[in-house]
Amino acid sequence: MYTKLGVFVVFSVFVLIMLVPVYAEVTTISMKKSFYTIDEKISFFGTAKEGDHIVNVMIRDPDGHGKLGNGGSADPQGKYETIPQNVKNIFSINGIYNVTAFVGKIEDGVTMQLEFDGKKVALIPDFVLAFNSIPDKTIEEKKTLEFTPTLTESLTGVIFSLEKNPPTGSSINNETGKFTWTPTESQGPASYVFDIVVKKGTLEDREDVKITVTEPVTVTQPEPTQEPEPTPVTEPEPISEPTPVTESKELGIASFVDPTKDPQSYVNRYNNEPKYKEWFDKTYPEYSSIYQAVGLEKPLEVPAPFVDPTLDPQFYIDRYNNEPKFKEWFDKTYPEYSSIYQAVGLEEPKAIASFVDPTKDPQSYVNRYNNEPKYKEWFDKTYPDMTIYDAVGLDESKIKEQESGQCGPGTKLVDGVCAVDDNLKGGGCLIATATYGSEMAPQVQFLREIRDNKVMSTTSGVSFMTGFNQLYYSFSPTIADLERESPIFKEIVKIGLTPMLSSLSIMSAADSEQEILGYGIEVILMNVGMYFVAPAMLFYSIKKAKTRLSF
Repeated sequence: MYTKLGVFVVFSVFVLIMLVPVYAEVTTISMKKSFYTIDEKISFFGTAKEGDHIVNVMIRDPDGHGKLGNGGSADPQGKYETIPQNVKNIFSINGIYNVTAFVGKIEDGVTMQLEFDGKKVALIPDFVLAFNSIPDKTIEEKKTLEFTPTLTESLTGVIFSLEKNPPTGSSINNETGKFTWTPTESQGPASYVFDIVVKKGTLEDREDVKITVTEPVTVTQPEPTQEPEPTPVTEPEPISEPTPVTESKELGIASFVDPTKDPQSYVNRYNNEPKYKEWFDKTYPEYSSIYQAVGLEKPLEVPAPFVDPTLDPQFYIDRYNNEPKFKEWFDKTYPEYSSIYQAVGLEEPKAIASFVDPTKDPQSYVNRYNNEPKYKEWFDKTYPDMTIYDAVGLDESKIKEQESGQCGPGTKLVDGVCAVDDNLKGGGCLIATATYGSEMAPQVQFLREIRDNKVMSTTSGVSFMTGFNQLYYSFSPTIADLERESPIFKEIVKIGLTPMLSSLSIMSAADSEQEILGYGIEVILMNVGMYFVAPAMLFYSIKKAKTRLSF
């Protein structure tokens, strides 16, 4: 009986062992390619801790719905690969998918993330591929430039390359990223901008690099000046030799120069006749130039000898402003030139006066100068060497001549061009000029024409304008300033001036002094009625109506 019982127990344990499954653990999952298109077949591979097991794959879409993909069996070493299947059959919704490889329980599996964009499915990396910033580089001709760009993360398996017109002769190690370039003489001076690219799988980053090639700054050759060191030789015999040295310092006009001839004729021969030049340089080496020999001051050579005529002169100005070493070299080597602009043959730009606010319209300063006598007096006294247009950086305003050959009212013909006449009788119309923006506005010229051609042409008109100007110029500058500061106030004044301009048109019909006096009184009464009587009557009527309503 005990024998049967023992056999039963052994059999039961064997059956139990056979019925309870033994699961292997999946350790890795990956793809053979970094991405697959919708027209390709995709498969997964990886490793498991134990071999001889079926590895299943669960694919969950962005909405969380799962789909069991094709599985694969692991070999005795634990390596597995799933059966390939069409991408379009698995991936249909754009977004992030979770792919889990497992043997028994899905929660014990290994998961990776894929992204589907409708055209391809790609592995989402767990790293960032990005360059650190690469500063601009400067290198002299014939010198070697070497540098290695760095990444924000330390990665392996990256590939470096150069794109977008890298300079000829430059190279980069595709594994380490070390850049090397030795620019030739023909490649400078110039600037080169190109891209350094790094790739890992489907990821890519690029950084633009600017390299400026400069001429060798070996222009500092004052070393030969130290050659006078042999002079302190204490040998008694050569003491007579210093005489030529003192004579060379006090060299006069050369002996071959005929004082009755124009010294420039010798300079012309030197510049135009090679044999004459060769004879002079060989016979009179003690003279620094033909100019010194004939007693003329040597003119400045423009452009300077260092300027390459094939290059844009602005290139040298940019170097002077941006490269301290180049500026120092120029100032030390060419002190005879007043500026780098003179040396390269360009006109130096005029500087705007210090009182000019760059945020304001330059024309506002011109208007103040033309309309405010005190402002004009201050400017002319403070800046006597420039015009108001030079000070604010504007070209002087002028008006083209009319087809009839005559200038309009308020202007005069200057060198064939109509310009504002500053010497008009009676001064400027400050309020009207500020209202309509310019002395050349038709409304301003109309007022000036009525004043100068009508009112000021009579004795009574001159007396009237004398008294009127004293009153007008006591408040008009203040109103003109308020108009310039407030566009709303300017529009209110413009509306107020319109009736007066209409009433003044009557004066155009007056010819004799009696007519001018009669029309003038009529216009004054009309404006008093419009601007004072009518508003007073309106105010009185409103007040009276309110009084009636209160009863």
